[in-house]
Amino acid sequence: MKTMLKCLQTYLLYSFPFVLICMAWGTIAEIGSFGPKENRLLSVLWEILSWNLMAWFAGLIAFLILLIFSHGARESTLTRVANLKERDEREEYVTGRAARAAFISTLSLIVFLLFISIFQLQITRLPAEQAHNGKTGTIQIGLKLNLWDPPVESPSSDNRQLFASTGLPLSKSSLLFLVLAWQLASFHWVARRELVSL
Repeated sequence: MKTMLKCLQTYLLYSFPFVLICMAWGTIAEIGSFGPKENRLLSVLWEILSWNLMAWFAGLIAFLILLIFSHGARESTLTRVANLKERDEREEYVTGRAARAAFISTLSLIVFLLFISIFQLQITRLPAEQAHNGKTGTIQIGLKLNLWDPPVESPSSDNRQLFASTGLPLSKSSLLFLVLAWQLASFHWVARRELVSL
């Protein structure tokens, strides 16, 4: 298992530049220009890079599944990513304190993001004929929790909406990236602070 994991890690690492080249090439040029009639060498090179791209993504999916289910894969990979070093009792103590602080900090961030994602605020200016006691503006505040993203609805009102906030403006992938970066950064910051204070 360790040998297979090592080979998979090595392949994913060293073939990644070719994946980037294939993606850039596919983005810049049209696929139709890589046909054998145009340039045989470019066609063969494109074919090799394409197969490498597909194999790399298949390997990445297998690797991510291994990270979830294999303790050895997590230990060998994520300890390197998080730069965990536990050579003596002092570093084990620092790692424990940093892990606790990173967990609490990330939990706080997730609670904040959850609140922002269900919080709704809408400020609207009403037409003069809909004014109530001379007031032409409305503010609506509420909480809305959905298990699935609702379908996008186009506004069908004559009111002039000045501001609307319904959830987070971030995409799902950028949100996950933010939480991951926050956890790693808070862990390293606390670990460094604890090592200095010892």
